Amino acid sequence: MGLVQQDTVVLLVDLVESVRLMREHEASAVHRWTDFVQLATGQILPRYRGGLVKSLGDGLMVRFESVSDAVNAAADMHRSIAVQNTGRPEDQHFRLRAGINASTAWSDGIDIYGTGINLAARLATLAGPGETIASEAAHEKLAALASLANPGETIGSAAARDELTHGVDALCEDLGDCILKHFDKPVRAYRVGPASPHPSLAARRDYGTPMEPTIAVIPFDSRKDAEEHLDIGNLIADSVIWRLSKSANLKVISRLSTDTFRGRVSDVAEVSAHLGATYILSGSYVLAADRILVTAELSAARTNQVVWTDRLSGGIGDLLQPESELAHRIAAAVHLSVFDAEVEHIMTQPLPTLESYSLLLGSIRLMHRSNKDEFLQTRKALDELIDRHGRIAAPRAWLANWYILRMTRGWSEDRKREAAEALSATRAALDRDPSDALALATEGFVYCHMLRDLDTARKRCEQAVDANPSHALGWLYRGTVNAFKGEGEAAVAATRRAMELSPLDPQRYYFESLGATALLSAHRYGEAEKLARSSLVLNRMHPSTWRVLTIALVSQGRIAEAREALGKMRELEPQLTVDRYIGRLPNAQLETGRHWARCLEIAGLPTTG
Repeated sequence: MGLVQQDTVVLLVDLVESVRLMREHEASAVHRWTDFVQLATGQILPRYRGGLVKSLGDGLMVRFESVSDAVNAAADMHRSIAVQNTGRPEDQHFRLRAGINASTAWSDGIDIYGTGINLAARLATLAGPGETIASEAAHEKLAALASLANPGETIGSAAARDELTHGVDALCEDLGDCILKHFDKPVRAYRVGPASPHPSLAARRDYGTPMEPTIAVIPFDSRKDAEEHLDIGNLIADSVIWRLSKSANLKVISRLSTDTFRGRVSDVAEVSAHLGATYILSGSYVLAADRILVTAELSAARTNQVVWTDRLSGGIGDLLQPESELAHRIAAAVHLSVFDAEVEHIMTQPLPTLESYSLLLGSIRLMHRSNKDEFLQTRKALDELIDRHGRIAAPRAWLANWYILRMTRGWSEDRKREAAEALSATRAALDRDPSDALALATEGFVYCHMLRDLDTARKRCEQAVDANPSHALGWLYRGTVNAFKGEGEAAVAATRRAMELSPLDPQRYYFESLGATALLSAHRYGEAEKLARSSLVLNRMHPSTWRVLTIALVSQGRIAEAREALGKMRELEPQLTVDRYIGRLPNAQLETGRHWARCLEIAGLPTTG
């Protein structure tokens, strides 16, 4: 039989967390899935005039003549799986997600093909457990959709929606435009039926959202009604706001706006609705003589859950100091918790369902994780951002940073090709904003680390800090280039300025590691050792820091300790040799580079592999 083109409705059903279920409960999971497939093909599909196209191992592709049949079949499958879960532990529950699309497809009598089929599969990735999602066909008018009072959820296209009969009694929620992988334009999606307890999509997605989450700091409450000479609650809030406002990755709401909610933070959603805040920081305090005990709590508005809480103590006088240690500890913990919360979002939710700030902050944090799989996941998040925000420089600049980190951590597979791709990313960023400091600084680091052109690297980094004198990463990269060129004191000055400009940076270890490199260049080996050890407290999985520590120890004549440090580095990068180190070192031909290579050789790094 030849290829035939025909109108069809495709339902793609997928088992949520199938890999985990098979890994942890293989025999049981296989038997349960085959039982479900038999039920679906033997009873559910005939009931709704559906035909099985193929079984996908952990999913089914089915075709129908009408959307109403596809919607009802999906709901029946959700119900059947829910019954099968009865009496089983939560971690063994099966849950389905489904995508529906009505389109023209090609058939050879065995399989079906076409963009519409691919779209159904992509829509399924947007669905939460127990949901079905369907697309809106291009150029079709929206039509009224009836309610589906069944468990589980199906999202369908406008074309699909038009076919639903009044007897289906459906509820349809417009989810707005969603970005789908390999589709050039956003696709309008709908959820049919009640939302899952853990939906992947909220209604009416808007990818014009900002790149930074917003945080509201509510003045802290006193646990006692005793008269105070100072308004300690506002003092804490003001100090924390001042520190958080220095972050380029957060928008901080003025305390004049948050003061209204003092003592009224029981409903995070209400506070968020009024202030437009993504995160809410609140807390209380108790005074005892000249000491203060603070309980702080950070909540995420989207989940109404606490993402960080702690009890901290300090002196009353400390709060009156410009460099309050107590306020710094609160602000630093909040800043890090926001990044970690966004990482959790990236790791657990389909990327097209996430806010842009979740993708950006999560990517920045995730690319510094020690696990290679998590590092590679960052690339997917950055690609998603680039697809959404074609005119914004930042995602492309961070993609180039990703390539740099991949190389410096020893995971590069083709340095020449990856250098070209990194440079292409920074140039694309600068095409969109020629004065973007992040893109300029990152291009400088690409020239430094990947192309070993230190003169061009320094020029780009100088352009970055000229464009934005307060850009911390620009100063950090400029100082590192100075260090590779042997300009030690200039390197130390620049990297210290970077750390002063970004005191709350969640990648503090990275700043300290490069700061230690600057101190090596200045021959201040004791200080380099101290800063490298401080960096390793924050992240022991960064091999470059262990190399810096090894070099600092050899330079101080402490060979036994240097060998121990080198052993830690080789656990992370076992293939590294002196020759390979020299091959990728930006300053290999300069005295600083030759000295660093000799130190590693003295500590026991093999010359060749």
